[in-house]
Amino acid sequence: MEPLRSTDPARIAGYRVLGRLGAGGMGVVLLGRSPGGALVAIKLIRAEYADDSGFRARFRREVAIARQVRNRWAVPVVDADTEAPAPWLATEFVPGPALSEAVGTGGPLPERGVRALGSMLAEALEAVHTAGLVHRDVKPGNVLLGLDGPRLIDFGIARALDDTVLTATDVIVGSPGFLSPEQAQGRRIGPASDVFSLGCVLVYAATGGRPFGTGPVEAMLFRTVHDTADLSALPPGLLPVVEACLAKEPEDRPAAADIRQAFAEDLSGGSWLPGPVTHLIAERSARMLALPDIDATSLDAGADTGTGTGTDTGGGAGGRDTTAIPAAPGRRRFLAYVTGGAVLAAAGSTTAWLVSSGDDKDPGGEGEGDGKTARPELHIGLQADLSGPSAAVGKGQDRAARLAVAEHNARGDAPFTLRLTTVDDGGEEDRAKAAVRRFAEDPLMVAAIGATGTDAAREALVAYDEAALPLLSVVDGDIRHLNRIFLCARPRNDMQMLPVAEFLGAYEIDKVALVDDGTEYGRQTTRFLDAGLRGNGRTVFAETVREGARDLDAEAERIVAKQPGAVVYGGGWRDAGRFAKSLTRAGFLGPKIGTQAVHDPRFLAEAGEDAAGWLVVSTAADPASVPAVHPFAAAYRKRFDHAPPLFAAEAYDAVGLIAACAERLKREKVTRQDLLPALRTTSYKGVSKSYAFESANGMYTGTGVFIYRVERGRFRYIGMDGREV
Repeated sequence: MEPLRSTDPARIAGYRVLGRLGAGGMGVVLLGRSPGGALVAIKLIRAEYADDSGFRARFRREVAIARQVRNRWAVPVVDADTEAPAPWLATEFVPGPALSEAVGTGGPLPERGVRALGSMLAEALEAVHTAGLVHRDVKPGNVLLGLDGPRLIDFGIARALDDTVLTATDVIVGSPGFLSPEQAQGRRIGPASDVFSLGCVLVYAATGGRPFGTGPVEAMLFRTVHDTADLSALPPGLLPVVEACLAKEPEDRPAAADIRQAFAEDLSGGSWLPGPVTHLIAERSARMLALPDIDATSLDAGADTGTGTGTDTGGGAGGRDTTAIPAAPGRRRFLAYVTGGAVLAAAGSTTAWLVSSGDDKDPGGEGEGDGKTARPELHIGLQADLSGPSAAVGKGQDRAARLAVAEHNARGDAPFTLRLTTVDDGGEEDRAKAAVRRFAEDPLMVAAIGATGTDAAREALVAYDEAALPLLSVVDGDIRHLNRIFLCARPRNDMQMLPVAEFLGAYEIDKVALVDDGTEYGRQTTRFLDAGLRGNGRTVFAETVREGARDLDAEAERIVAKQPGAVVYGGGWRDAGRFAKSLTRAGFLGPKIGTQAVHDPRFLAEAGEDAAGWLVVSTAADPASVPAVHPFAAAYRKRFDHAPPLFAAEAYDAVGLIAACAERLKREKVTRQDLLPALRTTSYKGVSKSYAFESANGMYTGTGVFIYRVERGRFRYIGMDGREV
């Protein structure tokens, strides 16, 4: 990273600019930090391009399409402003080196690493092409290396497939030595052009050289069009696929999906990268943690900030608190975690607001009113899985939301009546989109809560954006492709691991086995922790035990043989239950830690006695275990004659948050357009946790990771955010 220059901005929207990552013909790439501490790479477009109405229209369309590229190996777009005087695009920041740097300083990758690289980059290109894009600049400098896999970056010169003219006369777009013959000749290109470039990248990764040599640009372009690629140094095992990628005619090249399948590689035996590159990635990650501290942030929706004591503001609202709260844990705190400098401390409890409704008139209707006065109505939507794999959670959210609506409407001073509309998406993508259409058609609908399932939430996100309808998600932390309407009301999957780092540091555990299950969730929950621990001198055994693996006993024995001091499992509840049994049979006696997916009653049933002692980190406030949630749980049981499941308290809070924001606006008529900025700049103390969001992208910045220990077949709450009760 380079220092900022005098012409560089200190801030872009809500992001603090920390330094320069690079510059190109279209603009400069800057390292930015959000108010909540997330690092992003911001591509700031040069003024001469911004003044071109044609360029701005293309940029606007490309950003919209790039948001739809959803793949674990493609760096996601997290924010953008296509209408700013200097338009910009922000993507998730990856601290690892580019492939060009790794090969240039450390030499070619081993064949196994190249095969893995080819498979993962082909998967990323498959997603790019499915979204209707051609990347157009696949080169080693646009491939960043992470411990869990590569990341394809820079869609800055990508173009939609339906463009009729892609380049001006005599203008070549791309990087000589890695572009296709059709690019070199200025012809129309398609997905096959990216495949050719991928072939060139794989040659470079395996040999350190370019398949068409070096020298003057004109000479490289000529050889690309007319000469045969030099593959003499390529390992024989890579030759068939790479030769096919480098076919001169686009129709003779394989599709990205074919390359992915041909190079499919089982990486369960260890890292896909050589040791020096792994060390470089860890070093870079630690360096990023040492950047300037996060700015103090105070968020409030209205002018009446006050000091807030959580007391009733009238009408029985009871303990409602919309005052400012601190930002999320910073890097300095995390550095203390991973270096063992942090110690477990006593923690306070979350203040709850709860109104005990005196009568249970209508526990199931779409709206509950007091029937006394005519008040304006505001409608809230709930998109939930009521009939699919997550039905237990979805039904709990529905009931909790109705409880919150009834309690709000029972208040004599409430300026409006709430009405809840619940739509069952069954966890299915098509039904999720249909739910959004129903909500969008309601002119009084100001916000929605949902969805229960990750896939349904992702697919519905674009539809919510088109309807300009704010979406508040209390369950899913895997939506990294953010847009203007989304608010994630829980810590991200990777950030929930901060208390795990604290635990490992406090007990000076130097050898840690991090086990993912090969899924995107597994990678998210282990990747950041992996980089942080390695960068601070700890020994990490990065293991992949594939989801559904048959012989878990053998896997457990292999891991235990390395004598780790602790085992962190990043997969789902079912395999975690089986893995718990296998660890016991393998004789492992050290700490065993699970992530949110393990916080599930089915894990307890699957693991049986072998679940005892497991530590579980979760963003769900368990109504049966967290004391602050007990009043809510009692009101829920009284109304519905049933104990509330996980994430019910969070759905209850979501209704309270939306209602509080609408009240703070103090307007006779509140619209969805009014509510979105209020939601992003309001902090709120609910029964489960405190809520605050990054105004730039809607990510959660409050405290909200709960720690449980399995005792006597139950999850016992032992602390929050690394603090013991």
